[in-house]
Amino acid sequence: TIICVLSLVLGLVESARTAGARLYLRMASDSAVSSVMSYYNRNLWDRYQLLFLEYESEAAIKETFGRYLDFYLEQANLYPARRENVTLSGMVCMMDDGGRWLEEEIADYMKYRLPELAVSGGGLLEEAEQVKKAGDFRTLYDTCRGSGRTVRKLEKTGQEIEKSLRTMEETREKLLDAADEERTAAFKRYAASLKRELKGFPGFVKRFQIELERLETENQKTEAEHLGDETASGTLGQEVSACSEVIRSAKERLTEYQQMEARTERNLELLEEACELLDMETDAEDEEKETDWGQVSEYVEEMENLESMDSGPRDKKKAASLDRLEELFDRDLLEILLPPGTEISQNAVSLKEIPSASKYQNDVGDPDIEDGGLLNAASRQIAVNAYVPLYFSSFLKREGSEPSVLKYEMEYLLAGKKSDRENLKDAVNRVVTLRGAMNLLFLLNSPGKKAEADDLAAAVSAGIVPAQMVLSFFILTLWAFGEAVLDTKILLAGGKIPFWKTEETWKTSLSGLLDQSFLREAGENSGDGRTYTEYLGCLMFLMDRKTRNFRMMDLIQWNIRTGQADFSVADCAYQIEIEAEVLQKHMFFQKEEYKGTVYAAGSY
Repeated sequence: TIICVLSLVLGLVESARTAGARLYLRMASDSAVSSVMSYYNRNLWDRYQLLFLEYESEAAIKETFGRYLDFYLEQANLYPARRENVTLSGMVCMMDDGGRWLEEEIADYMKYRLPELAVSGGGLLEEAEQVKKAGDFRTLYDTCRGSGRTVRKLEKTGQEIEKSLRTMEETREKLLDAADEERTAAFKRYAASLKRELKGFPGFVKRFQIELERLETENQKTEAEHLGDETASGTLGQEVSACSEVIRSAKERLTEYQQMEARTERNLELLEEACELLDMETDAEDEEKETDWGQVSEYVEEMENLESMDSGPRDKKKAASLDRLEELFDRDLLEILLPPGTEISQNAVSLKEIPSASKYQNDVGDPDIEDGGLLNAASRQIAVNAYVPLYFSSFLKREGSEPSVLKYEMEYLLAGKKSDRENLKDAVNRVVTLRGAMNLLFLLNSPGKKAEADDLAAAVSAGIVPAQMVLSFFILTLWAFGEAVLDTKILLAGGKIPFWKTEETWKTSLSGLLDQSFLREAGENSGDGRTYTEYLGCLMFLMDRKTRNFRMMDLIQWNIRTGQADFSVADCAYQIEIEAEVLQKHMFFQKEEYKGTVYAAGSY
């Protein structure tokens, strides 16, 4: 009886001890993995408030985990066990999933700054909607400007053809007069000029066809665009319809021009025969030979008259002013936009062997993937955009004693170029474009300014109504761009510009735009609105998040390496998963060791 009772009691004790051993191993593995995660990079935390485990190799992680686990297994207690094997079953790194885990770390940190953010940017969600609307108008702005430029090139090429046709007819008339008056020198001069025009005509037609095909391709691409804003979508539809009419009309003109090509070839043949009859290339000994001017006149009269279809723009002075304005806006405007006496940083870096150039950049991972974490994708986006100005410098925010490889870091996040100058130039151009898009919205809702643009379009076009509509939108984009130039000058001088324009805050006149006198205006700071740095943040709402995340890693790696030369974001882990095989022994059963597996995971 005693043996049976003792067996029962000891069996119950062993069962309880076995359950305790499982809990002890769980506590030991959790403690060990926490100890491993305590090896986060201190430099990364001190500078960017980011917690990531920097490791030399996976073997080093397993060795560290095993060392801390052994401390518990070696204790003299009721849970005798020894470690047999450690496996790193999973690891999530900073560069995985398009940099999603960098966003998670930033979001976790920014939770503690939300009270501060509530004061400076409580309307971040509303701002996101405004920026999305600005993005729609930026697409519209780019489309209208691109279509307008192509239509203008198409019209200019058509005007060159018409000019060539008029020149050919005028020269033909002069040839007839020279033949009637038997003036050999004049005939030769006019014949040479006419030959050049006849031979150059097919080239003009080919250029017209190329511009037409380019416009058709751009219009088909534009037609596939879908914009969320009602005003932007409606204007885009009008642009597509007008371009379609221009294309239809231009195709008819192209057909006529191609038919004229055959006639110009025949005219060239007749001209060559007339010149041969005149013995233009005879030797000096044949110069006394009498010329049959009657036959020469017959050849010239037999040449077909090729009539032109339009006479070019009604107001050539305004058309020339518009051409000069286009040339101005195609140039580098950085020196015009920066405050006088500004010295641009000459810092530059190598773009080789950086996170954004690594194989991870091409992974299919998406930072928008959700797994029920603390913050959803939209919240993470807002958190990151609030974080960036706090820890990355810009043209107007360079305070701090921490060494930085690039001075204009926010500009690098947008542009990704190798030098500060290139990044500043690209970022400023984007700010100008964004301001131009928002200015375009104001112009589209201003009947008076739209009427001015319509009048100018009629004056500088060749009289084709659909082309006038396209050019009217194009002129509005140039006007919006001119206003954006003044806006950006104020921003780069440290001022503020409101997100949306009103009649009171609009500064540039159309006449001042055409004569470029608007460049001499100083521009007044409105006092309220958004700063240059805030506009950079708005642009980050519109850029690809994966690209932004990897460029943040570029800057982090460069800057941490100023104090730790071997630092690499590729060796920074956000989460690890470890499995350990442990051999345990019973205390009250006479059995061999039995194997158990313990799982542990650690993350920040």
